[in-house]
Amino acid sequence: MKKAQIYILLIFLSLTAIAQKDPIKWKKLTKEEIELKEYKGASAVVLYDYGQMYFDINPNGENLFLFRKRHVRIKILNEAGLKYAKIKFSYNDMSCEQYFGEQSYYVKAVTHNIDETGQIIVSKVKNRDIKITDSVRCIKNAEFEFPNAKIGSILEYIITIPTLKLIKPDSWHFQSKIPVIYSEFRAKIPQKFKYVFSVKNIEELPVKDSSFYDKLISYKYKINRNTYSAFMDLSGKEYRFVNKYMPVLQNKKDEEKINIHLKRITAEPSDYSWEKLTKALMITTWSDYDRRTPVQRKNLSYPAPYVIYYLPSWSELNENLLYGKNFGLALIKYWNCKSIIDSVIENKQTEREKAEAIYNFVRKKMKWNNKYSIYADVSDSFIKKMYGKIGASVKLNNVGLYFDEGTGTSAEINFVLMHLLKKAGLKVYPVLANTFDNEILDKNISQINQFKSVIALLEIGNNKYLLDAAEKDSKFSEISKKYDPEQMFIIRRTNFGWLSE
Repeated sequence: MKKAQIYILLIFLSLTAIAQKDPIKWKKLTKEEIELKEYKGASAVVLYDYGQMYFDINPNGENLFLFRKRHVRIKILNEAGLKYAKIKFSYNDMSCEQYFGEQSYYVKAVTHNIDETGQIIVSKVKNRDIKITDSVRCIKNAEFEFPNAKIGSILEYIITIPTLKLIKPDSWHFQSKIPVIYSEFRAKIPQKFKYVFSVKNIEELPVKDSSFYDKLISYKYKINRNTYSAFMDLSGKEYRFVNKYMPVLQNKKDEEKINIHLKRITAEPSDYSWEKLTKALMITTWSDYDRRTPVQRKNLSYPAPYVIYYLPSWSELNENLLYGKNFGLALIKYWNCKSIIDSVIENKQTEREKAEAIYNFVRKKMKWNNKYSIYADVSDSFIKKMYGKIGASVKLNNVGLYFDEGTGTSAEINFVLMHLLKKAGLKVYPVLANTFDNEILDKNISQINQFKSVIALLEIGNNKYLLDAAEKDSKFSEISKKYDPEQMFIIRRTNFGWLSE
């Protein structure tokens, strides 16, 4: 059968229930904003920061995206505040992502100045004023400056970006480098989607509520010469978060924000029209999506319904890792290292002496490549380099590969360490770890990618040792101070969980 040529003509029909009005209207300044001369000694102040997250089809395209829209108004109060007249943002380059014809971003920006007569003079930022820098993996950076900015200017912009960040959308940050008077974030989530919104470092928000909304999109598509009509129901629940009078951000660890993570997606089996329009987003749920090129991503098949994606609980995450192909217990197989163990622990009497000898042996034999990791992953090129012979039988989760190479990531080196310790009859378990310089993990979101590395927990009698054979400043009796003990999760069949609890 000849492959069908499919053309989609999109017609938007939005039926929205009664909802809260937007807190800010484009170019509608208030008397208080115009007359504001100073604010707590700051050089500039954010008057409004209004963010939205919603699902929609790109107005000039044919794919459903997760949109992020941000409407900001800033007042310049003195000379030092002029540095905030430059705005930077990043976005998915849709042409690079192989979604040709799809708009990558939408920007509106103006400078409001008040003349001697009290009239508001508006200067617009033009598209040609937006400077784009080279992309990294299809993410481009852009920046623009507000024209005619001066003391007393009110800067206003709206940036709307279609994104492919379905699983982990950008967090909403209430605070900034300057004071923020009013910040609001709204998220419209269709019924087929479930998200976790985790509010951090805030005891109680002035406003935190939700309401139902209706949204129906009508569109037409062609298969060969036949035209079909279909509807996409994007109705669901709108979440609203408001914070006010926020001080300048001093410490990232204390930042007031909302972390967002996908919890679940469901889709009806054999719903062709739904699959056609949502494929760009749904294929991002494949575990190896980020490791593929844009061309390879386009060839990924649509995930199998009914449940396309779900976020496991910490208990389920522990279970998944116990039997994962490139983590922990699944890796302590296939490597015949008995002769190595015997020579290393020869004449060692106590369990501690044996453990310390193995630790020092791994530290001497393996060099850290300065890359943190959670998984061990052997590529085809690595196998060919190591074994080189066609037809050679190689187990992909053989940790001996890393030992033979003599180098590896933090996880790979520590998995070798754990394997040797276990083969010597010692009790050892993998521990997900985070460093102080990494973003603080959110315990409300059971996502492994929040962690930075894997280390080992060794138990000898009533004594416990945290071991890391990668970091240079780690020792057998003292792990590197780069690791935060409050952000460690033990992986094992029983008594798994947070090290600090």
